[in-house]
Order: sequence, then C-alpha cells, then structure tokens
Amino acid sequence: MNAYLLATVITCSAQRPSNRFSGPATTLQTWDSCSHQIVFGSSLADARQRFEQWLGTSSGSQISITVRKIAGTQFLDRLLTESGNLPLDWPQLAQQVAVQLESTPVDDFEQGYWVNVDEVVRPGPPAFNVESLQAGLPEDIRAGLNWAADKKFFFVLSVLSPFDWQPKPLAPAGAEEPEEDGETAEPISAGEIFWTFPQALDKDSAVLIRARNSVVAAWLWRRYAANGPLATRSIRIDPWCEAINLK
Repeated sequence: MNAYLLATVITCSAQRPSNRFSGPATTLQTWDSCSHQIVFGSSLADARQRFEQWLGTSSGSQISITVRKIAGTQFLDRLLTESGNLPLDWPQLAQQVAVQLESTPVDDFEQGYWVNVDEVVRPGPPAFNVESLQAGLPEDIRAGLNWAADKKFFFVLSVLSPFDWQPKPLAPAGAEEPEEDGETAEPISAGEIFWTFPQALDKDSAVLIRARNSVVAAWLWRRYAANGPLATRSIRIDPWCEAINLK
C-alpha cells in the first residue's frame, strides 16, 4: 500500500430547524469546507475511491455532500528529520503521532503554522545548519518559534504544482447572482481555491517531516530537494491529518 495526500473541497447541504416564528419548520442550509487526509491505496485512483467511500459513510444520512475538487498526490517514501532521512513506517508513525497529540498541547504559534514558509525559506542554497537558519530569520519570526532540539513535531509538506490563477470577474452592478445547484455546481477555479482553500491546490508531491518548527521543516525539504526537479516549486505546510484505510 502507498500513502497519498488528498485535499478535498466539498459543498454540504442539510435541512436545519428554522429560527422564524412563521413559515417552514426547516430551511436548507449549504456550506463549503475543505480538509486533507492521508489515504492508503494501491494507486492514486484507488486511494481516491476509498476516500470517497469513507466520505459518504462519515457524513451521515442527514447531510448531502457534493465533491467540488479533490487534489491528490503520493507521499515521498522517506521521513525527513534533522538527523537524517528514514524509511516510512506508517503504522508505527501513526502510533507515535497519537501519543504525541495526547501528551503535547497543540500550539500553532510555537510550531509555526502562521509563518509563510514559502517566503521565509526560498529555493536556493540552504542554510548550513539549524543554528544558521535561526540566526538568519527576522526577529519577529524567530522569537515565536520552538527551537528546543528535544521538542519536535510532525508536519505535512505539500509541493504545489505550477498554476496561473485568474480572479473571478465581478458581476455587473445590479445583476442577480445565479442560484447554485449543489448537484451541478461548477468546478472551483484556481483563483477561488487560492484565496479560499489554498490547501486544496494541486500538488506534485507530499512529504512527512519531523522537525522543531515549520521553518525547519521547510528548510529540510529545500535541502533534500536542492538538486531535484521540484527544487523551485512553491510549498505549504499543514499539521498531521487523519489517516484513512491504514491497516
């Protein structure tokens, strides 16, 4: 079984009790959401099919779901760490993550998810070591991150595919917005995803990294990919996500 990262944009609809004193007892409510999961399968198509089956059973019968976009890519078969690159043992890693999540409070600020790592750690010759990386950061970024060598976290790094997005044109003044049918909704454009659900942009690869913060995680990837075809691609970092079909 291979591991794949699937990022999904869905539109949900459900009948909800109405807050009005008169009129229908329920109203139809719709909302968009985005999530990413680690899915295991023999191929990307197999992983996507398994994910859609899981999605249909996990939502419950009261909520109707329309899949607007699924962006999937295979994980690199190595775990990047500060001490070297290791073969991935997914069952063992899942247990380690579960123990860590139970024992360590999630501190998004300390781990650095607020940092735009694609801007802070640019393609090119990487810093010599963690200390030089830390010293080269602006003080307002450096001061908020965890730098303790004995405190490390798991990060999911996405290598984004090149894209040229165009913003959605504004409707003429006074024009009515067309009603959207959840079953026949148009695909979400790259521009809409970029601004609303950036984690669902198309990807060329996914990497699992264990590091003391997101900046170090990005640095480990830049160092690993320095001489490869993905060296100059934009990246984003997300926390560990739910693993589906891990047996």
